[in-house]
Amino acid sequence: MIRIFLALLVSYLLGSLLAGPLLARFSGQDLRNAGSGNPGATNAVRLLGRRAGYAVFLWDAGKGWLAGLYIPLWLAPHAMGWLPPLTVLAALLGHVYPVFSRFRGGKGVATFLGGTLALAPPLALLTLLAWAVIFYATGYVVLASTASAVVFAGLAWAWPGTWPRLLLGGYGILSVLILLWRHRANFGRLIAGKEHRSSRRWKWRKDFRA
Repeated sequence: MIRIFLALLVSYLLGSLLAGPLLARFSGQDLRNAGSGNPGATNAVRLLGRRAGYAVFLWDAGKGWLAGLYIPLWLAPHAMGWLPPLTVLAALLGHVYPVFSRFRGGKGVATFLGGTLALAPPLALLTLLAWAVIFYATGYVVLASTASAVVFAGLAWAWPGTWPRLLLGGYGILSVLILLWRHRANFGRLIAGKEHRSSRRWKWRKDFRA
């Protein structure tokens, strides 16, 4: 039991390590007080450039991947049959409510995607495909991010993988609820017609609204 608790705690603390604010500090900027105010990859692309934005995305996604694949293996290998979805969820909560940043974190999309890659790689690829299609069709990052998570949650219940459907599907539903909550301001702007609509061309743009 102690090892399981330790795996969850380490996953949460790993999720709490935000790369965006650290990179911004080196360049003399503060992601939380510029652009959209979000410390994630999208705002980093706009303010720090594409390379920095890609680095932030890889770090945020890597946290979910490590939490789902290696932290349970290292700390609680006896619980590998059911623990990884919970450690991924702990990392996701750490990213959106980081203890090291006064619980002011990012939206959680990259960490969610990294976690799905660790838990079910084929579903992660389908989720990324859904993100790309929805983004290209609508031009809204918020719709692509949340709708692709819904796609994952729906597929998880029918996926004949190594995880119990209730466990993987439950993780998917909880992740969707977290992402919807974290994007509530974006949906408010979307309803009011004030949400930024980025280019439909498949590339990053500096003026994305996270």
